Amino acid sequence: MKQSSRINVNLMKDYNKQLVLRTIQKHGPISRVEIANRIELSRPSVSEIVSILIEEQWIEEKPSEIKVRGRQPIPLDINKEKKVIVGLEIGAYATTVIVCNLKAEILYEIQIEMNTHKEPDQIIEYLGQQINSITQTYKEKEIEVLGIGVGMHGLVDTEKGKNIFAPNLGWRNVEIKTILENITQLKVLIDNDCNSAALAEMWFGQGKDESNFISVIVDYGVGASIINGGSIFKGAHHVTGQIGHVTIDPDGPLCSCGNYGCLETLTSEKAILKKVKRKLKMGETSHIITQKFNIEDLTIEDFYQAVNQGDELCLNIAEEIGRNLGLGFTILINLFGPKFIVLGGSLTQISDVLIPNIMRVIQLKVMGEEAKQTPIVTSALENDLYTIGAASLIVEDIFLLPNPNKRF
Repeated sequence: MKQSSRINVNLMKDYNKQLVLRTIQKHGPISRVEIANRIELSRPSVSEIVSILIEEQWIEEKPSEIKVRGRQPIPLDINKEKKVIVGLEIGAYATTVIVCNLKAEILYEIQIEMNTHKEPDQIIEYLGQQINSITQTYKEKEIEVLGIGVGMHGLVDTEKGKNIFAPNLGWRNVEIKTILENITQLKVLIDNDCNSAALAEMWFGQGKDESNFISVIVDYGVGASIINGGSIFKGAHHVTGQIGHVTIDPDGPLCSCGNYGCLETLTSEKAILKKVKRKLKMGETSHIITQKFNIEDLTIEDFYQAVNQGDELCLNIAEEIGRNLGLGFTILINLFGPKFIVLGGSLTQISDVLIPNIMRVIQLKVMGEEAKQTPIVTSALENDLYTIGAASLIVEDIFLLPNPNKRF
């Protein structure tokens, strides 16, 4: 009993330390007094923990900008100079590596082209070698590299740290965590890109300080992640959030998953380009045609530009995409009742057209008057969403609160 009690006391100390650190991460710059009031911990306890965190270089004291009579409160904030994280986004055509600090400020970024002729294990080994070269500079400056977060599309086993299936890459059962940890000697955490993007929103984006929302990504694929009670909701079979593979039109196009009429076949970048090209070949006109005379050379950026310039053909397609997304969002709202939904991915470039059409469908089909008004907001992280999302896997692990009631 004495040993169990001692362990539980140690757990409580760890919990309080993490709680102080997490509070500074979420609300810094913040004074010791403000921390004590916010988390209801005694001021001496907070001061003791703060001293430890400063010594360990997690936090630092900042100059006070507020002048008051008497002793000036000293603001505390995360130390941005002494610890960094590697974020690795494994995309269908290229991979991006970033190094960022604990405030998600990107210090270094590089794109690495994927050699699709190599085996997946060889590709991961090569990425590990590249990461070693990148992090060596920081280690020489005595800056601690806290770990590598990996975000990628498809099905991922987060516990075992491996890819189960990445349809756009053709990968199956790749032991990404094991390979990278063996090469880099760093902690590696992996999740699908939708879940990692949701963590980025929760720590640094639209979902900061919010505990119940849904993040939806729409670009080359469509996926969702549910934040429930401040954590990612995960099912038993690694398929939670696959809203892109919900059937919207049973008579629709064949999807890469083998089904017909999935939301992804109606709203993804590939689906959009296919529809635009088909309509142009059928003789419909568009401003795009004046920019590219070869229809097959049209890009998704051409489409976004045409929509934002008011092109009638592309506007009509964008409005249809919005309505189809609205059907998918209706399912999410009726199932999970989020406070709001964050829309991320390349389609946010035409959000001014998409969101009104999404909302019309939601207001028509969602149950409950309050739920019908569920806000749809766009991600503020823009092009860095996936890479910061990958790094956020390590951020979430660092600031995770231990269970003080854990039994042994």
